[in-house]
Amino acid sequence: MKEPIGIKQIAKLAEVSIGTVDRVLHNRGGVSKITEQKILDVIRKTGYRKNTVASRLRLGTHKKVRIACLVPEAASHWKYWQFPKRGMDRAAAELHDHGIELSYFYFSEPSAFLERSKVILDKGFEGIVTVPFFTAESNALLRGAQVNQVPVVFLDTEVSLDFPGWFICQHAHRAGEVAGRLLQGLVGLGGIYLVLNIINAKGLHENNRQRESGFRKFLNTHDKKEIAEVVTINYPLDQPLETMPGMERLLLDKRRKGVFVTNSRAYMLPPVFRHYGVTGIPVVGFDLNEENLECLRREEISFLINQKPEYQGYHAVRGLFKFLTEKDASGLHVDIPVEIVVRENLHLV
Repeated sequence: MKEPIGIKQIAKLAEVSIGTVDRVLHNRGGVSKITEQKILDVIRKTGYRKNTVASRLRLGTHKKVRIACLVPEAASHWKYWQFPKRGMDRAAAELHDHGIELSYFYFSEPSAFLERSKVILDKGFEGIVTVPFFTAESNALLRGAQVNQVPVVFLDTEVSLDFPGWFICQHAHRAGEVAGRLLQGLVGLGGIYLVLNIINAKGLHENNRQRESGFRKFLNTHDKKEIAEVVTINYPLDQPLETMPGMERLLLDKRRKGVFVTNSRAYMLPPVFRHYGVTGIPVVGFDLNEENLECLRREEISFLINQKPEYQGYHAVRGLFKFLTEKDASGLHVDIPVEIVVRENLHLV
């Protein structure tokens, strides 16, 4: 087998010093255009590939790749965010010897997001992982990141922003359409459909909005003889779900019905069903938290759509590290498949 060519051979063939080859390989400058092109021609002809793993292992002992993770606080109401963080931690552990350094910053409100963003940019982090909860504040972060040439990767939701960034998330509108097909198969065209959203001080989250839009689009454009009634309830977490206006009327309606929960709290519905003494209502929700899984096992939830939050966090850190060390952005835009989980395939996820 032919031995792989190294920097020494490149330097010899290009008739330059090893240091000159090293400067070209690492984009350090200080090399004339003619000499640089000569080295690149030799590299292309010989098929040389830089051993990035070995070089990062060497550099990792004295040069760190510093990545900031700006994420929502994983409080009792927002336990979902422990899953992306778990993925980020796993990626950081795997890359520890390569010199990665992960720092977490937390927010719960737009003002905190903006404040932490400024701190991150002032501290000179090489890359940022975050979520686009707040449009104006996300644009402010991207504006500063662009000035400082810092790449930003967003998780959870893809939104239209004023500056370029990367997204690792599930297509929310498409996931809503899948939920519409699932529920229509159980409820039928003449039934009543309930969409359950969460709202906070800033209103409805964008991914919830996109999911509902896809759900309604499927039900309203699908070829049908009967019109499906779709009713939305937006509820704040500080109020009991069973007391929300319209909830009792909807659940006691005699027509066939189904519920689409656009977030990770589908597990909140079975107690409400028991409160009103109703049974047999199919529910579609998101995410494999333990509460949802237990309801799925008991057949109190019919379908869960897995958007793989741990996978998102893991690949955001791995992809950002690869981009920062190899200028390879292939892992920074990932479309998470719409994976449907039911009781029968739960053991596979």
